[in-house]
Order: sequence, then structure tokens, then C-alpha cells
Amino acid sequence: MTSKPPLGRIIAGGRDANKHAESKRGVVRVDFAPSPAYNARRERRGWIPSQETQEATIRMKALGLVLGVLAVLGMIALLVGCGSGSSSSIYPNVIERCAWSPSAGGPMALSAYGANGLLYIYGLAANGSNLRLLTPSLNNPANLLEGGQHPAFSPDGNTLAFVSRRAVSGNTGNSLAIYTMNAVTGDSAGITKITDDTSPGADTQPNWSADGTRIIYSTTRVSGIPHLRTARADGSGEIGDVLSDGSDNQWPCFNPQNNDQIVYQTNRNAAAAGDTSIYIYTISTQTYTEVAPSQYTDGAPSWSPDGTMIAFHSNRSGDYDLYIWRLADATLIHVTSDGRWDGFPVWSADSQSLAFTRDRELWVTNLDGSTQRQLTSRY
Repeated sequence: MTSKPPLGRIIAGGRDANKHAESKRGVVRVDFAPSPAYNARRERRGWIPSQETQEATIRMKALGLVLGVLAVLGMIALLVGCGSGSSSSIYPNVIERCAWSPSAGGPMALSAYGANGLLYIYGLAANGSNLRLLTPSLNNPANLLEGGQHPAFSPDGNTLAFVSRRAVSGNTGNSLAIYTMNAVTGDSAGITKITDDTSPGADTQPNWSADGTRIIYSTTRVSGIPHLRTARADGSGEIGDVLSDGSDNQWPCFNPQNNDQIVYQTNRNAAAAGDTSIYIYTISTQTYTEVAPSQYTDGAPSWSPDGTMIAFHSNRSGDYDLYIWRLADATLIHVTSDGRWDGFPVWSADSQSLAFTRDRELWVTNLDGSTQRQLTSRY
């Protein structure tokens, strides 16, 4: 007589199974390993896919995984940029003024939006290759500009001044201020705070004096109206106002040959709302000289390293193009004439080329505009 199994739930296999019963606490567990004949019958009846079908499915899944990885890598290259040797690499959108090292053949720096929509500073070679991120951030939502913008090389090319909002000692409410960092390693090697970031307002658009001891910048602290101020480049403190005349004064730039002169953008004597002009200001005598007088919007001036020319952008030809004002004979040179927006010029070390922003891309041109090279492509 065959004994009955204990009462309880039976977990069993099926026909042609190699059965093994184990009783525990009223449960009989029957494990099995299906025989080849049993599997063959299931396959013929369509209960399980054939071996060929299973292998094809595995291959398709592997192919899908590979394509997915390639798609992710492609998106990263598109949004973050690539450092190939190509003369036209893909980068994030370039914003406002870039920087060009005063060393012959030296690198550039630019500010651009990363894939997360925040601004960062990148370094790159003068031919557009070798992109590298100089200001990685912690993606702190309280510090949307902690990456940085408005890079500016020191006269020796070793240091970058830049604008950022950084959390210090747990304070996440700090305002935009001026900092410096190593031009090669970026902020990973540490930063130096140049201006105070605890009062309302913002410090932006830094530029170095020819001797490298001072940084001039535009600030909205105190009055709320952009005015020009200087600070010591070693971080030992602010010096004071250079120009605070009630006008909207921005984008200051020292004369590389004369620490007593700056050129800047202002709405001083503007004929209409929105108009801005370029002026040279002599600090010791507090005197003004207008550059290329017009009733248009002229902006973001940059003084050539040899001290003989000033480049700027203007809409005097209809759209925004680049112009050069030659100081010796007061001659205006129309450099670019393009339907796109050209602006924020900076000079090469030899005063023979200009880097500029064209519709969120970085370009380089010679001084008559006859030879232009695209360094980056916007996404």
C-alpha cells in the first residue's frame, strides 16, 4: 500500500520529471529537471520558443543594448563637447565674451551652458581642440552660477579671473563675485575670492591691469547701477570705485600699455534708451574720450595688446558686427559683415586676430575680416 503524502500544498513539476520530494512543515516540494523529450514536445506545441528563436532574441537584446550605449555616448558628446583635433568641434552654447591667453599661441577659455542648463568655464586650444572643463560644480540648486562665466586671463597667462556664485562655510545665499583660479587645472586646485559676495548686487566682467596687480570689474553693489571698481588681484581686498558717475558702465578693459586708462561701455550721453557708446577714461585726470562716436548700440570694447586699437561690436550697420577703432588716426574699420550676431571680441597676443562670439559659436578672424575660422559649433 502506497502511503499518502502529508496534507498541505504540493509544488510539483510535470510529466517526465525527475522528481525529488521533500516534506517540511506540511509542505511537499517536488523539484524536477525537465527531460529533453519533454522540452521537445513543449517546443513543438509552441509552449516554449525554439533554441534558434531564443538565440535570435538574445542577439537582438545585445544589439539594442549596444545601440543604447552609443546613443548615450553621442548625447554626452553633443552636450558636453569633445576634445578632438577637429577645427570645428561640438560644444555647448558659447555665452558672451571668451578669453584668449596673452602668451603667443596660448589657449582660450569660454563660458557655456552645460547639459544641465548651468554655466561653466571651459579651456581649449586656439584651434578649437582639447576642450576641458575648468569649473566642475556640485550642481547645487542654490548656486545656479557656481560653474562660472566671464573668464579673463592674467597678463602672464597663468591665472583666470571669472565670475561665479559659490557657497562658503555653508552659506548658499551668496551673490555673484569675482574669483581667480589656475588657468590650466581650473578650480580643482582651489580658488581665490577677489570681491565680497555677502552684500546685495553682483560683480561681473573682470579684466586685469597690465602689471597684473589689479582687477577691474562692473558692479551693482551699493547703488544698484553698474559702475566700475577695482580690487587687488591677490585677494587681499577691494581698492575702491574707479568710475561711478550715475551712468550704466560695463565691460571695462585696461589699456595693456597704460594702467591709467580704461575703455568701457556706457549709456553716458545716450540719445535714446538702449543706446550705448564706447569711452576711454583716464583715471588720474578723470577725463573722457569717446571712441567712434555714433548714435547706435556699441558695446563690449577690448583693447589690443600693443595699445593701438580698440575692438567692439555695434549695430550701426543694421545687425551686430565687429569694428576696430585705430587710435593713431581715428580710423574705423568694419571687420565682419554677416547676417548673424557677431560680438564680444578679444585679441590674440600679437594683436593680429580677434576671437568673437557669433550666434553662440566661437570664431576667429583677421583684422580685415577676409579670413574667418569657426572653432565651435552650437547644438
